[in-house]
Amino acid sequence: MTNQGIGLIGFIILLIIAIIVLGYFGISLRTIFGGGTTRDNLVFAWQTVKSTWNQYLSVPAQYLWNIFYNLLWRSFVENAERIRQGKPPALLESQPQLDTSAPAPPQ
Repeated sequence: MTNQGIGLIGFIILLIIAIIVLGYFGISLRTIFGGGTTRDNLVFAWQTVKSTWNQYLSVPAQYLWNIFYNLLWRSFVENAERIRQGKPPALLESQPQLDTSAPAPPQ
């Protein structure tokens, strides 16, 4: 199991424990999130997050994603595939080779 899987399972268990503790203290999530003011606040916060993403963050995030994907990730995957096939990475394939054999004795 990966660390992400363990993290997700741990988060779910922590969430269940938190809900049980809230129930023990008599706090109802339905009354907290069912109220008009709380619902309005959550809707306002979500709309603010979406608006901020769409107006300010989506273009720089897309730019950074393209840099990461095109320059780093694709190159990594291509070179990993080459190594798996027994070939050297693309960067090393085009480099000149050094002759490391012993020089011939003089005659």
